Amino acid sequence: MPKPKPNPPRTERFSKLEEQTFDALVLGGGITGAGIALDLVARGLEVALIERGDWASATSSASSRLVHGGLRYLEQFEFHLVRTSCLERALLLENAAGLVWPERFTFPIHETSPVPKWKLRAGLLLYTAVSIPRILGWPRSLDPAAVRRAIPGVRGEGLVGGGSYLDGATDDARLTLAVVRTAMQRGAVALSWTEAVGVERGSEETEVRLIDRIEGREFSARARRIVLAGGPGTDALRGMCGLTGSTWIQPTRGSHITVPRERLPTDGAVILHSAVDGRVLFLIPWPRYTVIGTTDIDADPAQPPRATAAEVGYLLDSANALVPDAALTRSDVVATWAGLRPLLAANKRDPSARSREERIALEGPFLTIAGGKLTAYRAMAEEVGARLAQDLGRGDRTRHSPTRDLRLVGALGERSIRPLWSHLTTAGLPAGWDLEEDGITEVWERRYGSLRGAVGRLVSDTPRGMERLDPATRLGEVRWAIEHEDALGLRDVLFRRTDAGFEPLETALSSAERIADEMARLLTWDGERRDRELAEARAELHARQAWRGERTTPSR
Repeated sequence: MPKPKPNPPRTERFSKLEEQTFDALVLGGGITGAGIALDLVARGLEVALIERGDWASATSSASSRLVHGGLRYLEQFEFHLVRTSCLERALLLENAAGLVWPERFTFPIHETSPVPKWKLRAGLLLYTAVSIPRILGWPRSLDPAAVRRAIPGVRGEGLVGGGSYLDGATDDARLTLAVVRTAMQRGAVALSWTEAVGVERGSEETEVRLIDRIEGREFSARARRIVLAGGPGTDALRGMCGLTGSTWIQPTRGSHITVPRERLPTDGAVILHSAVDGRVLFLIPWPRYTVIGTTDIDADPAQPPRATAAEVGYLLDSANALVPDAALTRSDVVATWAGLRPLLAANKRDPSARSREERIALEGPFLTIAGGKLTAYRAMAEEVGARLAQDLGRGDRTRHSPTRDLRLVGALGERSIRPLWSHLTTAGLPAGWDLEEDGITEVWERRYGSLRGAVGRLVSDTPRGMERLDPATRLGEVRWAIEHEDALGLRDVLFRRTDAGFEPLETALSSAERIADEMARLLTWDGERRDRELAEARAELHARQAWRGERTTPSR
């Protein structure tokens, strides 16, 4: 396999951005904007992609890390959404194999459950019926004994059985990064930490004023069409462009917590109705941890999303109601994350009842897109790509995009299987694996896919590269993140290139300092820059634990 090429230098990308007039300039480097950039460049258009922070630094690194059709949306009769998501899940399991993998889900049913067993069976059959191509097989009906094996310690009183089916999972930030890197390899000019601060509309093209947030330099870029893919910041982007009218976004906050895997072992993922309020929640296996999520609360897009003590309590209470033997407490919580869902503004008071469909509007040279799900990013990009290509009269204008069979950077050559960490032993304990050897290979396959061998060689060739930051992270990965993955700041590596920021606080703080030293060496930071990066990372780590000092009030 040829040695992967590092990303083009930022100076080279800035020069192209200033010199060219692009067919489309995409503002927003989450999964939606990245997907649109890839679709457009795959159609043969000249494309630039700009993100004010790091790639996937907002919503696209704070999801439940699932690639799924959305079983619960069938109850809301959103059949088109589910059908599209199931098709896209199938494409991602092929085109992002390894970066996206199958995950088993168990749905336990008690006598008091909102969904009786017959209704679950019918729902799973309908879910499978819309899942074409049916690459994940058929669902299964489970008796109580099978549910107990999948969820050790599950509440036995009133347990009548359940169901199981296969869906998908991913590392959301790294999936976004793979899309960005694929777009760059196809010819897109992509720059993170670059902010749009103003626009000037002309007769044939629009000029966007930009600031390099690393160096502080101001410059401009020109494009025939501007795509606004700002997620929760969509209304602010539209205001900058002089677009008036009704509010587009009514965001909600979704918070997650992690607990040690041995404290809440599950064979695969679990989908459940919370005993607190009946909402659908997930228990999701991750290396050494189980993720519990998510909440769904109206939120102010101007405020950084943070998990509150009430949300942590709600998630713990919900998990304990399902698995009383776990007896989880606040001290079991290792890490939290929270993100804003860019839901379309609606009159529905219940955030969980609001649609996850997208909205697209072309107004002069500006195309706005908002809403949608992580799983369906490619389908949304396909619709935008066809519309812009037709509007511009350039490139591939067909409805079906070349991205339907375009493998992402890092994709394996064949579909992946469930990761080892998702399984339990016959004794009902997390499958044992050695993070010194086989375990790190397993983690790297999901983190880097087909590039894991190249990562391993670079890490081994880096001074002190094989030193452990934590059981799943090596110091040499910092170099890979800088040279190949556009990591420009400490938090980029800590939270979005690795999971080092989701370890216990003291471990994460120690890793942050060592990563800061390594980035200072590799990027020739002066002492002031190194100290500022470390201070910002420490502040973020402490902010994610701030709920521990709060008084609790009921919350969802």
